[in-house]
Amino acid sequence: MSDFVDKLRLKEAAEEDIYFAKRDLELIEALHKRKLAKQAKRGCENRLAKDFEKRFQSLTKKHKRKPRRLLHAVRALLDEIATQCKRRR
Repeated sequence: MSDFVDKLRLKEAAEEDIYFAKRDLELIEALHKRKLAKQAKRGCENRLAKDFEKRFQSLTKKHKRKPRRLLHAVRALLDEIATQCKRRR
């Protein structure tokens, strides 16, 4: 009987880990969106900001299950935003 109880505890722990992993990814995505919006609004045109936002959304869809690749892609996008904003000043 204790084997069954141990399996139930493991199952509950695994479900909890999965839930919090998904929640963490959603929070990270929200932080990236906020940082992207803040950086795009600093000195760039509105049209350019919308373009970057669309690119961010496509990146998140493309790398949804690969958080490390998403992180690198978002960093590259943020670097590109910074260079574009510097050029426009």
